Amino acid sequence: MPVRNKVKAALLFCALVINTFFTSLVSAQSPHKGISDWSLEKDDDGIAIFSRAIEGSKFREFKATMTIDTTIDAIIAVFQDPNSFTQWVHQCSQAEVIEQPSFLEIYVYQVSDMPLLVSDRDVVIKDLYSYTNDYKEWTIEVSAMEGMVPITDMVRIMDSHGVYKLKENSEGKVDLIWYQHADPAGALPSWLVNTLIVDLPFNTLSNLRELSMQDKYRTSKIGYNDQGIPDHWAVKNF
Repeated sequence: MPVRNKVKAALLFCALVINTFFTSLVSAQSPHKGISDWSLEKDDDGIAIFSRAIEGSKFREFKATMTIDTTIDAIIAVFQDPNSFTQWVHQCSQAEVIEQPSFLEIYVYQVSDMPLLVSDRDVVIKDLYSYTNDYKEWTIEVSAMEGMVPITDMVRIMDSHGVYKLKENSEGKVDLIWYQHADPAGALPSWLVNTLIVDLPFNTLSNLRELSMQDKYRTSKIGYNDQGIPDHWAVKNF
């Protein structure tokens, strides 16, 4: 290969490496614009909860992190088992899949119980999955949707967006980061909002960890088509 072509190839390779590096950094961040640094709210039992102020919102965003001795397939299996939602999502009393256009796109209706004298909340959530070429990193975007389910006497949450980042680490475990920002809608006392910013992610991740280590989820395996696209469960035990 001529020297000039070798130089071009080397520059192209470096550009690709740099682009991949910065893309990885950007994809690991929250989709929201923070106006304050992260503040540690709780660090217990392997789960760390942080919060920060978000531009244009009176509600804080949280970030939750933990490492689970399980597989990415197992965690996604929990996500895709509607019968599990009331067991792991904090205060969730009802959940059902209302539409699933594909393996990577699911619409779920959820109801959350609130304390006495506070109206229950309901929401339609869109789960959108993406992954890296080696399948060792997955992203699950969860966003509130309008429509699809008639409005009830509960307070409908319309503004909520979160991102779960799952990454297989060098020990074969899964590092999880969860960002979430939501407007719970309606009139809520400040003490309740402040409680939810810690209790919701902590209890949810604690439950998710426990469920994802159960055999019925750990033995479930994602299936791929001829193009390497995940589109079914090769082994489904839930």
